Amino acid sequence: MLSPWHIMVEVISHQGRGHMEPSQHNNALTAETGRRGGLKRAERQSAEERSALARHAARSRWHPREAQEIRERAQEITNLVRQALKDGRQLPLV
Repeated sequence: MLSPWHIMVEVISHQGRGHMEPSQHNNALTAETGRRGGLKRAERQSAEERSALARHAARSRWHPREAQEIRERAQEITNLVRQALKDGRQLPLV
């Protein structure tokens, strides 16, 4: 008879890391179009912009809570700026 620990190990080993693997594209044309769009976008960006995007992607992957907080703060600032511009007020210099 298997112990609960052995059953747990068996279940986990059968699950594998499927949640980490990218899902397959059903449409090869869609995948190719996305790839070409990404290449065009990378051509237009400076090395500094590509580096910043790579840092953000890595932080999002390995520290999702921190990345979410950064996105929320950026969204809050964006909303404040939009509201100030909508009201015709001058933005404060920080």
